[in-house]
Amino acid sequence: MHDPNPRLTHQERKILEGIEQGLRSDTSLNRRLRSLGHTAADTGRAGGTWGTDLRHRLGWFTAVLGFACVALFLLAAASSSSGPLWLFAAVWVVTAVCLMRLLLGAVARRRSAAARRRAD
Repeated sequence: MHDPNPRLTHQERKILEGIEQGLRSDTSLNRRLRSLGHTAADTGRAGGTWGTDLRHRLGWFTAVLGFACVALFLLAAASSSSGPLWLFAAVWVVTAVCLMRLLLGAVARRRSAAARRRAD
């Protein structure tokens, strides 16, 4: 059966670290990647990788949706029409989906970090 999480041997990890070190030290490659909007994770700059940027955007988007949910809920409670209530329900569903994506991503990152620590 195919292992979904293959492990590298010590020798393979050393070879991979050497390749990564060579890529990190290539200044022309770093310059080209920066011009495309990519940043290296270890540059120390704010932002980091694409995944980090997307996660932060999703976090902010979820927070805005949460505030919108509260406002729509208060509007629906104060009014007698069903429109704000249905709008609240729709925004709440999108907010719940965004929260689930954030939580599942955090769990996956924590598990992969724990697996990397165990492998070392």
